[in-house]
Amino acid sequence: QTGTGKTYTMEGFTYDYFDPARGIIPRTIEDIFHYIEENSNSNTTFIIRATYLQIYNESISDLLRPEKKNLSIREDRKRGLYVESLSEWAVRSPNDIYALLERGASCRAKANTNMNDVSSRSHAVFSIQVEQMIGSGDNNEIGKKHIKVGKLNLVDLAGSERIKVTGATGKQLEESKKINKSLSALGNVIYALTD
Repeated sequence: QTGTGKTYTMEGFTYDYFDPARGIIPRTIEDIFHYIEENSNSNTTFIIRATYLQIYNESISDLLRPEKKNLSIREDRKRGLYVESLSEWAVRSPNDIYALLERGASCRAKANTNMNDVSSRSHAVFSIQVEQMIGSGDNNEIGKKHIKVGKLNLVDLAGSERIKVTGATGKQLEESKKINKSLSALGNVIYALTD
């Protein structure tokens, strides 16, 4: 349902470490960087990359490079599913990520409805990929590295809408139809996976 606090739950109002109302994304980022800090040494290197996209009216666009629109989903044996031409950003601190989040959020499709003042009109996916490279400490394997890669997708869905309640007309009505259609498809996928 629109207006129930999904974006607030994911992002919070601030990214301040001391703010108890910060969202899931800032808390997750803090945990990732805490892990890196605890596990960094001369034998271990971490590389962190972030991407931020939105799905608006069934079209994928890059929130960090807004000129990149109508992006395609591809599948590769090594990479798995990925969005072609989506920009990746190397980050070194939580503040780097917060700057990307704020920049991307400012480009996200939003509108005023009868249900809330700033209604998300798109689904947003913020992804963090962490690569950990561990050099071998064994003298017999000098120069050999082990690489671990993890990827986390953090999703903020647009809310379903009852047209009579939101008062959507024109462009917002078309957005509402696409939002409801995509949420129904997601529900069907979840149901199929649990069946």
